[in-house]
Amino acid sequence: MRILVLGGTRFLGRHIVERLALCGHRVVCFHRGQTRAALPAGVEERYGDRNAGLDAIVGEPWDAVVDTCCYRPEQMRATLKLRTDRYLLISTANVYADLSHPHLAETAPTIETFDPNDEAASYGGNKAACERLLVQSRIGKALVFRAGLIAGTWDPTGRFTYWCRRLLRGGSVLAPGDSGRPIQYIDAADLAAFAEHALAADLEGAFNVVGPASRTSMAELLDACASVAAGRAAPPATIVWVNEELLLQQGVEEWSELPLWLTDPNFAGILQLDNSRALNAGLTPRPTVDTVRAVLDWLARDGDAAPAGMLPEREAELLRLTTVG
Repeated sequence: MRILVLGGTRFLGRHIVERLALCGHRVVCFHRGQTRAALPAGVEERYGDRNAGLDAIVGEPWDAVVDTCCYRPEQMRATLKLRTDRYLLISTANVYADLSHPHLAETAPTIETFDPNDEAASYGGNKAACERLLVQSRIGKALVFRAGLIAGTWDPTGRFTYWCRRLLRGGSVLAPGDSGRPIQYIDAADLAAFAEHALAADLEGAFNVVGPASRTSMAELLDACASVAAGRAAPPATIVWVNEELLLQQGVEEWSELPLWLTDPNFAGILQLDNSRALNAGLTPRPTVDTVRAVLDWLARDGDAAPAGMLPEREAELLRLTTVG
């Protein structure tokens, strides 16, 4: 297939471009040229800003378009002028109107109205509006991937990466809340593989593209990080599970200081989505240890340009308070 990728030089987009090229597709990558990446041989690059116009790509026929960077309805309206048989939009789990319940399936209502001053609601609401525009259009078969936290090589957020790096450092590791609480994420390479499969198989509709394949707890994630770290001669690590109330009292920021931790009941279901439709359609999440291993390989090779998570000094102080308490 001749496939146009909007974006494609950063993180998930780069994984998608690599997967499509590996599978023998003719890939054209449309991007601004601000992020330089070593794209596979044969990938054609077109330069431009989608917000300024699509002159470099409009009018040509495409077998498929993969849109990794559509965030607002006006961007979607502009790209609906493209000629394509299939359109894959990378969306988000934040589109759901009520994330307080676990096991949401793709048929759950999405956001229709929101406060534009609410950053989280605006992100999900605008993405939901983009989804509706795509589905209502006649551009071709519409695919929507609703992803949660995306992990893996080239991750610019450093969120999942934080736990991989932290267990590599060893010592007493502060972990938030209940060790058995479920978590979800998707390896960018697995999402990319499913994108290629979905396009080749002519799939359409919305999919919750999250993993792992079966229920996984926060403790199991940290065990996987510890196992890979131990194989790299890391110092021994001891997980210290700290009460959520104490962390909140100390002003610890959920998700950013301690990734994959959320206490807001309004988001209780965002790490427990129903991914059965995607799994049945061919999504194949790899074991957690494989994602951790790939992340640590990448860090050892290239470093981490955007470390996230809790500072060591802050962690030590919180652990001291826990011991005193």
